[in-house]
Amino acid sequence: MLLFIIYYLISPILFILLLIISLFNKKIWILLRQQKKTIQKIKPKLITDKKKIIIHAASAGEYEQIKPILKTINKNLYFTIITCMSPTIYQTIKKDNLSDACCYHPFDFPWNPRVFFNTINPSIYLTTRHDIWPMHLHTAKKNGIKTIIINANLYKKSNRLKWYAINFTKYIFKLFDLIMVPSKKVQHIFNEKLGIHNTHIVSDTRFEQIINRKKNSVGISKFQNIHGMQNIIFGSISWEDLKIFENSNFENSDVFPGYIIIVPHEIDLNLINKIKQRFPKAGILSNIKAIPEITNSNINEHKIIIVDEVGILPELYQYTKIAYVGGGFGKGVHSTIEPLV
Repeated sequence: MLLFIIYYLISPILFILLLIISLFNKKIWILLRQQKKTIQKIKPKLITDKKKIIIHAASAGEYEQIKPILKTINKNLYFTIITCMSPTIYQTIKKDNLSDACCYHPFDFPWNPRVFFNTINPSIYLTTRHDIWPMHLHTAKKNGIKTIIINANLYKKSNRLKWYAINFTKYIFKLFDLIMVPSKKVQHIFNEKLGIHNTHIVSDTRFEQIINRKKNSVGISKFQNIHGMQNIIFGSISWEDLKIFENSNFENSDVFPGYIIIVPHEIDLNLINKIKQRFPKAGILSNIKAIPEITNSNINEHKIIIVDEVGILPELYQYTKIAYVGGGFGKGVHSTIEPLV
């Protein structure tokens, strides 16, 4: 509880820091400018007798995790609003039409949750895995909004279970009415370490969605001609992964005969330009129709392909023999399940 009070009190300082960071970070700048606008934009849709569910999916990975949930909700009874914190995935959510509405999730400052929940008036506030906003949870609990987390995960060596954070972790998770965990092992940690018993073991929706996606995948026609070749993919690449391209000789067909496919984690023109500097002859794939069909005759022309389109990475894995998964193994890594499947 003490850490929560400190978190509350220093919020104005954190807000000022965020404003400063936004001057150098395009993603945060967009979120600060567009959060209120996107919420206001959906207000006319909120006039309904259906119960409203807010489902938070911070970025592309979390959005994939909530898709099995979206498919099971009775749309005749419930109105679903997806919130996110990624400008890239926001556009994808709008196109998919899997929900009734979507908007950006407000930053977790004390003055935001009350306005947010009063505008939407939800019955349920659902989030996934690690993307937990204490102020929003606290406000939801005070307002009688049912709080749910799916795919909740804790490890024995997690920093959240260390002496300096465990009380804060316990307080935050006790704000949830329902906690869905993927295994008995995780359930045991919640029971023993936090004294929390409102957990239910439910299969991890990440795995469900990956399997469903594999079963229903029709592939990407432009890549069919290179299926089975000795190709390598660098998926979910961020700035810290750029070092792997230093002094590499991938573009030399004598050294590496197949294609090199590079997929940034988010559409970041600065990052893409940095990769282009290393591989000036690389082809850019911004949509499926952007490049001609790949054949053995034009392999050198499109030896290296940089994909700046969100949402097709899982399908791309099937056209490669080797996968590098970006994100930094030291601080956490993006899904290694997708390339394995």
